[in-house]
Amino acid sequence: MALTFAVSFAPNHPKEVAEWCRVAEDCGFERVGLVDSQAIYRELYVSCTAGLQASKTVKLGPRVTNALTRHPSVTAAGLLTMAELAPGRIFAGVGTGDSALINIGLRPVKLGPFGEFVKCLRGLMRGERVSYQGSELQLTWSGMEIPIYVAAHGPKTLELAGQCADGVIYGDGVGTEVVKDALAAIASGAAAAGRSLEDLDIWWGLCGNVADTKQEALSRIKMLLAAKANQLARFSEQNKHVPSEFREVLNRIHKGYSYREHQKPGESTTNARLVSESGLEGYLADRYAIVGTPEECLARLHELEEMGVRKIWLNVHFEDKVGFMKRWSREVMAKLK
Repeated sequence: MALTFAVSFAPNHPKEVAEWCRVAEDCGFERVGLVDSQAIYRELYVSCTAGLQASKTVKLGPRVTNALTRHPSVTAAGLLTMAELAPGRIFAGVGTGDSALINIGLRPVKLGPFGEFVKCLRGLMRGERVSYQGSELQLTWSGMEIPIYVAAHGPKTLELAGQCADGVIYGDGVGTEVVKDALAAIASGAAAAGRSLEDLDIWWGLCGNVADTKQEALSRIKMLLAAKANQLARFSEQNKHVPSEFREVLNRIHKGYSYREHQKPGESTTNARLVSESGLEGYLADRYAIVGTPEECLARLHELEEMGVRKIWLNVHFEDKVGFMKRWSREVMAKLK
């Protein structure tokens, strides 16, 4: 079974981040993404550097940064400086924006400006002189290739990613039709740029947890399922394969969602309670999670492989990150070899 795994963390104290990255590497995860949301988590690039210094081979970068709180010249400088510390280990995860923007009163970036940001970022990292929002930009001190991954949910963003990115981080779950449509949208964008689906590194952003019972595992990721439900409801006009009877409940989750507690751990948080009260735990877990006993997780992974899912990026935002990674590596990943 040829599956690859990565993990994503919301950075707390840099010393904690360093330990998480070291353990992720030891446990066989291919890469680590760190959340960029300055109002509720620690500074992205300081956290990334702490993780790089504590590890030797694991790839590391933002998952994801945005075009507003980080001007492309700032993003390029941060990534290139890290690449000098750890050549070949840095990637750029970028998106239109979520909690980093909403918590300071800004709205996510439209696709046109976002595409301009991606193009500008790539040129700056290569050392090229580029035009951005009417200004000429260039970094005078470096230049190299760093892969850019676009975080995407809807078909238009997936098409954009297919056109201009090195990879995709798909965040709208799994399911036979969901996966089929996502791959078709990426392929359409790639074809428009004279490329194919095989030219892109595609990751599926999911929640994961393993425990002695499914209910125990599920209880720790409710706040992550709430974040997914919120995204699902925010862009309801897109073809998201949502059963009509669930739309009203998803809208309630969206209206009650707390961005001040975005992906914060704990069953007592506002967002975790929204899922508990929704009656949609099972639906959200099936769509967005690999959760349960080791045997249940392995069975779900076999199902995902049949759908065409090969690379899985797990959001690990609950408390015992180290314990989870070690158990997942020992009781799930090791059984796939």
